[in-house]
Amino acid sequence: MKPFRPSTLQERETYYRDEFSVEKLAAWFREHDVEFPQLYAVDMGTETKIIKDQAKLGKIIYIRADNLGEKLVHYLPEDTYYDRNRYKDPDLALRKLNFRQIFDDPNFLGQELAFDIDPENISCFCKATHPGFCRKCMRESVVQGIKLAEKLGETFTRLGLVHSGRGIHIHIFDKQAYNLSMEEREKLNKELKEFPIDPWVSRGRIHLIRVPYSLNGLVSRIVMPLSLDEATDFDPFTSEKTLPEFMKG
Repeated sequence: MKPFRPSTLQERETYYRDEFSVEKLAAWFREHDVEFPQLYAVDMGTETKIIKDQAKLGKIIYIRADNLGEKLVHYLPEDTYYDRNRYKDPDLALRKLNFRQIFDDPNFLGQELAFDIDPENISCFCKATHPGFCRKCMRESVVQGIKLAEKLGETFTRLGLVHSGRGIHIHIFDKQAYNLSMEEREKLNKELKEFPIDPWVSRGRIHLIRVPYSLNGLVSRIVMPLSLDEATDFDPFTSEKTLPEFMKG
């Protein structure tokens, strides 16, 4: 097993310069028949304190999609996200950066529905010692993600499953899902209460989600899309699929 550890700045630079592919990311969105996100965001090092510019510590920096790869090489982020919101004018959203009441903003067109299951949400004996890095609860987050995806598949047809580096994200790209109000999303959360989801994400308060194929700098793992078949046998502790090259030596 390769350790789950923070990536160094040099490792982040090597990954975004040599491995990260905007083309692969674009292909993932095309596969699900959805437009490329309008806005992205980077956290340069809030949790690890491994950061290129100390003045940016604790700040989320929003960027446009153009030259995304070059921007990631410049920022060397700990975490890379995309904005699930859609806007009439993304430049206006970028200038305002006021997302708390976004569902009532006339510039708001809708939000991709997504669900997040992290190891911290799993009931496990490991919590007293090393929360979030136990093989049992990390694997169980995948199992629960598969079950949730199958349940959601009874209502929605365009789903994307992504391993975040630690847990599972389920993206819903159906048009009607984008149009759900925050109250309707909360109702859906209650209907799915048997699953260990982070309700803030699926309710819509948290509008950012990790970019597929980006580097999770907290654990040195690639944020990896998975098919349901792949997820069935996926073990976050032993999988080579999510390892960046700097972890394979």
